[in-house]
Amino acid sequence: MSGAHHPRPALGICLIIAGFTVFSCMDALVKHSAETFAIEHITFVRYAAHLALLMVLIPFFGIRTFLGGSKLGFLTIRGAFLFISTVLFFGAIASLPLAEAAAISFMAPVLTVGLSALILKESVGIRRWSAVAAGFLGVLIILRPGLQELTMAHLMVLGTAFGFSAFSLMTRHAGKETPALATLFLTAVTGVVGSAALLPFADVWPIAAGSSWGTLILIGLLALLAELCLVHGYRCAAASLLAPFQYIQMLWATLLGWVVFNSLPDVWTSIGATLIIGAGLYIWLRETRIRQITPTEAPASEPT
Repeated sequence: MSGAHHPRPALGICLIIAGFTVFSCMDALVKHSAETFAIEHITFVRYAAHLALLMVLIPFFGIRTFLGGSKLGFLTIRGAFLFISTVLFFGAIASLPLAEAAAISFMAPVLTVGLSALILKESVGIRRWSAVAAGFLGVLIILRPGLQELTMAHLMVLGTAFGFSAFSLMTRHAGKETPALATLFLTAVTGVVGSAALLPFADVWPIAAGSSWGTLILIGLLALLAELCLVHGYRCAAASLLAPFQYIQMLWATLLGWVVFNSLPDVWTSIGATLIIGAGLYIWLRETRIRQITPTEAPASEPT
């Protein structure tokens, strides 16, 4: 979509910042709720609340609007990747500090570059491959294998990055004509089915959870609100303009981890996060520059 179709860049930036801010608040609530509920319970209610609110809208828009037409299967698989990322990240932040988990998960934009080259055979030159390598170095600095114990939570957040990379690649190829409601609805349906399948493996539901049930429902509503902000944000402004603003989530993860959980990232996490975010920003700058080169101006060799 050309720049002419993105008339509200300021609104787009505000929506992206709002979306990732809401996601950060949701993550903090998930970490808090994990003290009472199993991750399977939290994930199920998160998607069920999301789906229930969307189903209220079906009489107004018609069921066809929500099913994505010919893209039904594609959007369902895309939603499955997001569900996998969600359940893995929820499981990870139950025991990892928010800032550490967020820092590792920011490998997703970097991994997207590598996967686009390996799977989609897109041209990726030495400069962007170097940025991918720098991002992996950042992860190694955070994890420090051999110097500290690697837990299942660390592996889960790495799985989150891979799952979200696949989700991002599918989002890139979903087509701008896909209705936003179909994207949100099929994401919710996939999540409800997937998380329901996990419930038999969880502990029994807590009976005396009190107000914690309201927190679970709030998590689902916040997830829907955040996704709405992101969907409409990317329709207001070009993705190349908005990409850097996703890193506001690292700021919020650090602040909420400190204020709510009395946890600050150590020096190794800070150094690793800086490398990962720097790699992501470099890739954004490089891809933005490549997109600005018209076919007649493009060099004969592949872009780097």
